[in-house]
Amino acid sequence: MKPIIKETLAKKQGTDKAVYFLYAYKEYFIGALAAVAVILFVYFGYASRTDVILDVKIITEGNRDAALMPDLEKEYTDLLQPTGKEQVQVEVSNLDDPQSQQVFANQLAAREIDIIWMQEEYVADFVARYDDENISESNLTFEKDGVTYVARVIPKAPHPEALKKIEQLYRP
Repeated sequence: MKPIIKETLAKKQGTDKAVYFLYAYKEYFIGALAAVAVILFVYFGYASRTDVILDVKIITEGNRDAALMPDLEKEYTDLLQPTGKEQVQVEVSNLDDPQSQQVFANQLAAREIDIIWMQEEYVADFVARYDDENISESNLTFEKDGVTYVARVIPKAPHPEALKKIEQLYRP
């Protein structure tokens, strides 16, 4: 501690002493608080991160097929049985929403998606918009409420083990 600070502290009493001490060493306190904030930010950023073991997209118009999301998520979660921080991610991508389309296109380009479900009537539109990289057709289909849904499985998908289990689910 610098002599001038020692002398000034010796003259002060009670809270004035504490306030002066904080004032004299404010740079150290601010630096320490900033370091603690950065450490907490990094720790909780990594601690709360989940590991996606299957990423499924449902292509729809006007969110008509959004009701599929909880059913598929439950079915795939029951099948794959994620543990710890693992999770199955099922999301809807709306063809009517430009922002949703952009997010979907970016995820598709980054190869973050494993499987894409859509109504059979959307296949031609999907192929025209996104299938410039030959996303493989698949024979995976299911029917719900009189509507046939077909899948497009992404080649070199990030979670091939999960896809094998999913494919077995839809085999006759």
